[in-house]
Amino acid sequence: EAERIKQCKGRVHALKDEPHVHRVWLPNENSPGLAMTRAFGDFCLKDFGVIAVPEITHRQLTSRDQFIVLATDGVWEVLSNQEVVNIVSSAPSPAAAARIVVESAVSAWKRKFPTSKVDDCAVVCLYLNEEDNNGQPS
Repeated sequence: EAERIKQCKGRVHALKDEPHVHRVWLPNENSPGLAMTRAFGDFCLKDFGVIAVPEITHRQLTSRDQFIVLATDGVWEVLSNQEVVNIVSSAPSPAAAARIVVESAVSAWKRKFPTSKVDDCAVVCLYLNEEDNNGQPS
């Protein structure tokens, strides 16, 4: 990914307060600092290697899988997969799960990066084989 950006004359480097987050920058400006190389929108970086073609992986679901979590990079930059699994699996209700993940991500942003803006944090939790209170599929 970084090679493609560099070949298109874009720049890739991290900020001092986020050394683990490499960002895409315009060749001669300190903007926009996009934390991904594949995105819809962000048109100012299209000529510098940012593409809208998704990277796709497949995972076979099993009967042990309980839920799927879709979240923006603002969540995954500050919470690990295991932290999100722990939050969602211990949430008091499916309706509360996404809200609690977002609240946890916002808190983690403020704690880990006190001088940065909180990135967008959006979450969808899709429960598989959800049952009602009587143990029946809903």
